[in-house]
Amino acid sequence: MMNTLYTFGCSFTAEYNPIEGVYHPFENQYDRYKKFKGGKLPLVWSELLGKKIEYQTMNCGVGGSSNYSIFRQYINVCDIIKKDDILIFGWTSMLRFPVINLNENIVIELLPNATNYSDTGYSKTTLEEVIVNRSHPLWVNEVLDWIKLINMVVKDKGAEVYHWCSDDTLFNQHSKFIDERYIVIDDPESIKTSLMGYLNLPKFFGGLLKARIVEETNGEVIDDHMGEYGHINQMEYFYKHIKKHSKILNK
Repeated sequence: MMNTLYTFGCSFTAEYNPIEGVYHPFENQYDRYKKFKGGKLPLVWSELLGKKIEYQTMNCGVGGSSNYSIFRQYINVCDIIKKDDILIFGWTSMLRFPVINLNENIVIELLPNATNYSDTGYSKTTLEEVIVNRSHPLWVNEVLDWIKLINMVVKDKGAEVYHWCSDDTLFNQHSKFIDERYIVIDDPESIKTSLMGYLNLPKFFGGLLKARIVEETNGEVIDDHMGEYGHINQMEYFYKHIKKHSKILNK
Protein backbone atom coordinates (compact mmCIF):
# COMPACT_ATOMS: atom_id res chain seq x y z
CA MET A 1 0.00 0.00 0.00
CA MET A 2 1.32 3.42 -0.99
CA ASN A 3 2.24 5.74 1.84
CA THR A 4 0.48 9.06 2.32
CA LEU A 5 1.62 12.64 2.78
CA TYR A 6 -0.98 14.39 4.96
CA THR A 7 -1.02 18.18 5.03
CA PHE A 8 -3.07 20.33 7.42
CA GLY A 9 -3.51 24.09 7.52
CA CYS A 10 -5.24 27.20 6.22
CA SER A 11 -5.14 28.80 2.75
CA PHE A 12 -1.33 28.55 2.69
CA THR A 13 -1.80 24.78 2.57
CA ALA A 14 -5.19 24.32 0.87
CA GLU A 15 -5.52 23.56 -2.83
CA TYR A 16 -6.66 26.30 -5.18
CA ASN A 17 -9.74 24.33 -6.14
CA PRO A 18 -12.41 24.74 -3.44
CA ILE A 19 -13.68 21.61 -1.70
CA GLU A 20 -17.31 20.99 -2.62
CA GLY A 21 -19.64 22.19 0.13
CA VAL A 22 -16.85 23.99 2.04
CA TYR A 23 -16.69 27.80 2.19
CA HIS A 24 -13.69 29.06 0.22
CA PRO A 25 -12.86 32.72 1.03
CA PHE A 26 -10.58 33.17 -1.98
CA GLU A 27 -12.65 31.46 -4.66
CA ASN A 28 -13.14 34.61 -6.77
CA GLN A 29 -9.42 35.44 -6.82
CA TYR A 30 -8.55 31.89 -7.76
CA ASP A 31 -11.09 31.95 -10.59
CA ARG A 32 -9.30 35.00 -12.00
CA TYR A 33 -5.92 33.34 -11.46
CA LYS A 34 -7.18 30.26 -13.33
CA LYS A 35 -8.09 32.44 -16.31
CA PHE A 36 -4.65 34.08 -16.16
CA LYS A 37 -3.06 30.60 -16.25
CA GLY A 38 -5.00 29.64 -19.37
CA GLY A 39 -7.77 27.70 -17.66
CA LYS A 40 -5.67 25.36 -15.53
CA LEU A 41 -4.55 26.01 -11.96
CA PRO A 42 -1.03 24.89 -10.99
CA LEU A 43 -0.27 22.33 -8.30
CA VAL A 44 0.24 23.58 -4.74
CA TRP A 45 3.31 22.71 -2.67
CA SER A 46 1.76 19.64 -1.00
CA GLU A 47 0.90 18.02 -4.35
CA LEU A 48 4.36 18.82 -5.70
CA LEU A 49 6.03 17.39 -2.61
CA GLY A 50 3.95 14.22 -2.75
CA LYS A 51 5.07 13.65 -6.33
CA LYS A 52 8.70 14.32 -5.44
CA ILE A 53 8.81 11.78 -2.59
CA GLU A 54 6.47 9.38 -4.43
CA TYR A 55 3.70 9.53 -1.82
CA GLN A 56 -0.01 9.91 -2.41
CA THR A 57 -1.21 13.24 -1.01
CA MET A 58 -4.16 13.97 1.24
CA ASN A 59 -4.43 17.74 1.55
CA CYS A 60 -6.76 18.48 4.48
CA GLY A 61 -6.12 22.24 4.46
CA VAL A 62 -9.06 24.64 4.26
CA GLY A 63 -8.81 28.37 3.55
CA GLY A 64 -9.69 30.61 6.49
CA SER A 65 -9.07 27.91 9.10
CA SER A 66 -8.17 28.70 12.68
CA ASN A 67 -5.76 26.53 14.64
CA TYR A 68 -8.78 24.87 16.24
CA SER A 69 -9.94 23.78 12.80
CA ILE A 70 -6.47 22.64 11.83
CA PHE A 71 -6.32 20.40 14.89
CA ARG A 72 -9.78 19.09 13.95
CA GLN A 73 -8.50 18.31 10.44
CA TYR A 74 -6.01 15.98 12.10
CA ILE A 75 -8.63 14.41 14.39
CA ASN A 76 -10.70 13.53 11.32
CA VAL A 77 -7.95 11.34 9.84
CA CYS A 78 -5.78 10.33 12.82
CA ASP A 79 -7.23 6.80 12.89
CA ILE A 80 -6.11 5.99 9.33
CA ILE A 81 -2.52 7.23 9.60
CA LYS A 82 -0.13 4.32 9.19
CA LYS A 83 3.56 3.48 9.51
CA ASP A 84 5.92 5.55 7.32
CA ASP A 85 3.27 8.18 6.50
CA ILE A 86 4.42 11.82 6.71
CA LEU A 87 2.36 14.66 8.19
CA ILE A 88 2.95 18.40 7.77
CA PHE A 89 1.04 20.95 9.86
CA GLY A 90 0.88 24.59 8.78
CA TRP A 91 -0.32 26.44 11.89
CA THR A 92 -1.95 29.82 11.36
CA SER A 93 -2.61 33.12 13.14
CA MET A 94 -3.42 32.94 16.84
CA LEU A 95 -6.01 35.69 16.30
CA ARG A 96 -8.36 33.36 14.41
CA PHE A 97 -10.94 31.50 16.46
CA PRO A 98 -14.30 29.73 16.06
CA VAL A 99 -17.58 31.14 17.36
CA ILE A 100 -21.13 29.89 17.34
CA ASN A 101 -23.20 31.88 14.86
CA LEU A 102 -26.23 32.51 17.06
CA ASN A 103 -28.39 33.39 14.07
CA GLU A 104 -27.76 30.14 12.18
CA ASN A 105 -26.66 27.84 15.03
CA ILE A 106 -23.44 26.81 13.27
CA VAL A 107 -19.72 27.13 14.03
CA ILE A 108 -17.89 29.72 11.93
CA GLU A 109 -14.31 30.96 11.83
CA LEU A 110 -13.71 34.57 12.82
CA LEU A 111 -10.68 36.21 11.27
CA PRO A 112 -8.99 39.38 12.59
CA ASN A 113 -10.09 41.38 9.53
CA ALA A 114 -13.62 39.95 9.46
CA THR A 115 -16.43 42.28 8.45
CA ASN A 116 -19.39 39.94 9.02
CA TYR A 117 -19.97 40.85 12.68
CA SER A 118 -23.66 41.51 12.12
CA ASP A 119 -24.17 37.95 10.87
CA THR A 120 -23.01 36.28 14.08
CA GLY A 121 -25.44 37.51 16.72
CA TYR A 122 -22.62 39.24 18.62
CA SER A 123 -21.74 42.91 18.70
CA LYS A 124 -18.66 44.20 16.93
CA THR A 125 -17.31 45.38 20.30
CA THR A 126 -17.65 41.94 21.87
CA LEU A 127 -15.78 40.18 19.08
CA GLU A 128 -13.08 42.84 18.92
CA GLU A 129 -12.49 42.40 22.65
CA VAL A 130 -12.11 38.65 22.13
CA ILE A 131 -9.57 39.29 19.36
CA VAL A 132 -7.57 41.51 21.74
CA ASN A 133 -7.68 38.74 24.35
CA ARG A 134 -6.54 36.18 21.78
CA SER A 135 -3.41 38.25 21.14
CA HIS A 136 -2.09 37.35 24.62
CA PRO A 137 0.99 35.11 24.28
CA LEU A 138 -0.36 32.60 26.80
CA TRP A 139 -2.78 31.34 24.15
CA VAL A 140 0.23 29.91 22.34
CA ASN A 141 0.49 27.22 25.03
CA GLU A 142 -2.82 25.74 23.90
CA VAL A 143 -1.51 25.04 20.40
CA LEU A 144 1.80 23.81 21.78
CA ASP A 145 -0.14 21.26 23.84
CA TRP A 146 -1.86 20.04 20.66
CA ILE A 147 1.52 19.79 18.94
CA LYS A 148 2.93 17.76 21.82
CA LEU A 149 -0.01 15.35 21.63
CA ILE A 150 0.25 15.05 17.84
CA ASN A 151 3.98 14.36 18.04
CA MET A 152 3.46 11.56 20.57
CA VAL A 153 0.64 9.87 18.64
CA VAL A 154 2.42 10.10 15.27
CA LYS A 155 5.61 8.66 16.76
CA ASP A 156 3.68 5.71 18.23
CA LYS A 157 2.25 5.00 14.77
CA GLY A 158 5.72 4.88 13.21
CA ALA A 159 5.00 7.93 11.05
CA GLU A 160 6.79 11.32 10.92
CA VAL A 161 5.48 14.81 11.55
CA TYR A 162 6.72 18.29 10.68
CA HIS A 163 5.33 21.68 11.69
CA TRP A 164 5.58 25.19 10.30
CA CYS A 165 3.71 28.44 10.93
CA SER A 166 2.61 30.99 8.34
CA ASP A 167 3.43 33.91 10.65
CA ASP A 168 6.00 32.16 12.89
CA THR A 169 4.25 33.42 16.05
CA LEU A 170 4.34 30.00 17.66
CA PHE A 171 7.94 29.08 17.05
CA ASN A 172 9.67 32.43 17.45
CA GLN A 173 8.23 32.79 20.95
CA HIS A 174 9.11 29.26 22.01
CA SER A 175 12.59 28.38 20.79
CA LYS A 176 12.74 25.36 23.13
CA PHE A 177 10.36 23.58 20.76
CA ILE A 178 12.62 23.98 17.77
CA ASP A 179 14.11 20.70 16.59
CA GLU A 180 14.11 18.78 13.31
CA ARG A 181 10.30 18.52 13.37
CA TYR A 182 9.92 22.30 12.90
CA ILE A 183 10.45 23.89 9.50
CA VAL A 184 11.77 27.40 10.17
CA ILE A 185 13.96 29.98 8.46
CA ASP A 186 17.55 28.73 8.24
CA ASP A 187 19.00 32.13 7.30
CA PRO A 188 20.20 34.12 10.39
CA GLU A 189 19.92 37.39 8.46
CA SER A 190 16.22 36.82 7.76
CA ILE A 191 15.14 35.29 11.08
CA LYS A 192 12.78 38.20 11.89
CA THR A 193 10.88 37.65 8.64
CA SER A 194 7.86 35.35 8.56
CA LEU A 195 8.47 32.05 6.76
CA MET A 196 6.02 33.02 4.01
CA GLY A 197 7.74 36.39 3.64
CA TYR A 198 11.13 34.70 3.51
CA LEU A 199 10.06 32.29 0.76
CA ASN A 200 8.92 35.31 -1.27
CA LEU A 201 12.35 36.97 -1.26
CA PRO A 202 13.79 37.85 -4.70
CA LYS A 203 16.93 35.78 -4.01
CA PHE A 204 14.93 32.64 -4.76
CA PHE A 205 13.77 33.93 -8.16
CA GLY A 206 16.80 35.40 -9.85
CA GLY A 207 16.36 38.76 -8.15
CA LEU A 208 12.69 39.12 -9.11
CA LEU A 209 9.55 39.28 -6.99
CA LYS A 210 7.21 36.67 -8.41
CA ALA A 211 6.33 34.18 -5.65
CA ARG A 212 2.84 35.47 -4.91
CA ILE A 213 -0.15 35.55 -7.25
CA VAL A 214 -0.26 39.36 -7.24
CA GLU A 215 3.35 39.51 -8.46
CA GLU A 216 3.15 36.64 -10.92
CA THR A 217 0.11 38.25 -12.58
CA ASN A 218 1.66 41.74 -12.52
CA GLY A 219 -1.21 42.97 -10.37
CA GLU A 220 -4.02 41.53 -12.51
CA VAL A 221 -5.09 39.35 -9.57
CA ILE A 222 -4.77 40.98 -6.16
CA ASP A 223 -3.94 38.00 -3.96
CA ASP A 224 -1.03 37.55 -1.55
CA HIS A 225 -1.08 33.74 -1.61
CA MET A 226 1.63 31.81 -3.37
CA GLY A 227 1.38 31.41 -7.12
CA GLU A 228 2.96 28.68 -9.23
CA TYR A 229 6.57 29.75 -8.64
CA GLY A 230 5.99 30.38 -4.94
CA HIS A 231 4.57 26.89 -4.45
CA ILE A 232 7.52 25.33 -6.28
CA ASN A 233 9.93 27.25 -4.05
CA GLN A 234 8.00 26.32 -0.90
CA MET A 235 8.00 22.65 -1.89
CA GLU A 236 11.74 22.68 -2.53
CA TYR A 237 12.41 24.39 0.82
CA PHE A 238 10.26 21.87 2.70
CA TYR A 239 11.75 18.94 0.77
CA LYS A 240 15.28 20.05 1.62
CA HIS A 241 14.43 20.14 5.33
CA ILE A 242 12.51 16.87 5.41
CA LYS A 243 15.03 14.97 3.28
CA LYS A 244 17.80 16.10 5.63
CA HIS A 245 16.05 14.89 8.79
CA SER A 246 13.67 12.10 7.71
CA LYS A 247 14.50 8.60 8.87
CA ILE A 248 11.72 7.29 6.60
CA LEU A 249 12.98 8.86 3.36
CA ASN A 250 16.58 7.98 4.17
CA LYS A 251 16.07 4.27 4.84
